[in-house]
Amino acid sequence: MNSFKTFFFSLKKSLFDPKYYQDVAKTSFWFSYKYLWFLLFILIFIKSLTFAGSYLKNRPQIQPRIDKFMIEAQNFYPKDLEIKIRNGQLSTNAQEPFFFDLDNRVTADLRRHFLIIDTKGSIENYPNYNTYILATKNAVVYPSKSENNQIEQTSVFYFRDLKQNFTINKGIFDNLLNIVRPYTFRALFYIDSVALIFLFFFLVFGSLFWTNGIMFGLLFLTFFIWIVNLIFKKQYSYGSLYKIGMHAVTWPIVISEIAGYLKLPLPNLYAIVFFLWMLVVLFSFRETTLNSPTE
Repeated sequence: MNSFKTFFFSLKKSLFDPKYYQDVAKTSFWFSYKYLWFLLFILIFIKSLTFAGSYLKNRPQIQPRIDKFMIEAQNFYPKDLEIKIRNGQLSTNAQEPFFFDLDNRVTADLRRHFLIIDTKGSIENYPNYNTYILATKNAVVYPSKSENNQIEQTSVFYFRDLKQNFTINKGIFDNLLNIVRPYTFRALFYIDSVALIFLFFFLVFGSLFWTNGIMFGLLFLTFFIWIVNLIFKKQYSYGSLYKIGMHAVTWPIVISEIAGYLKLPLPNLYAIVFFLWMLVVLFSFRETTLNSPTE
């Protein structure tokens, strides 16, 4: 049989034929490893198709959103505002506190300002400003962790850490936008390229990491099955049980994926299904000792 027929034959037997595991115990380790890897590769491929479908669905909206962002960015910086940082201290030519907002729909209850500049303020009073970013004379405070519009942690950057003086005004800001603007016209090309590269690495390395992660977990799960094996005097080797487990995880993987897709809160489902199926497999064997073949 070719590789695909061999895999699907093994998949069917791993799911529905407990006695098939006696044959598994006599095969090489790499046969089971390739089986497990290809099973996970298929699942990763399905996940990739889901991601690709979602991306293709939203792809037509990407360029219009980028164009809209560039228009908003063009109008973001006030015409007469100049900001300077000299010798580690910030100053402006505007009346303070000065408010930067991404739109005009800021309310005290629902929205925060994007940035407030107040050179007479203090970073200790940051919670009272109702802003994401607060710039004072000596430092800027910004969120390092937030959730549901609630800021949980903040970080502080001191202007004294800048190695050189800094000035920004409308002219400089527009020049920066003009540098970026040509790249926005090819944004879809860049994003498509990144998405394809991500899918490739996700398929190749995602399946390998997942396989090795499951095999690491099997080291511990198999130990408990080996203890049951000793209690009931089945006398099967740990190596054989571990290799059998590489096929027995088929049910736990499939059921866990379905439960995850349906968003069912079932803790320890993977381990429970594995133990139950391994017990079925273990007690379906003929009374003979299974030892891994010499490779």
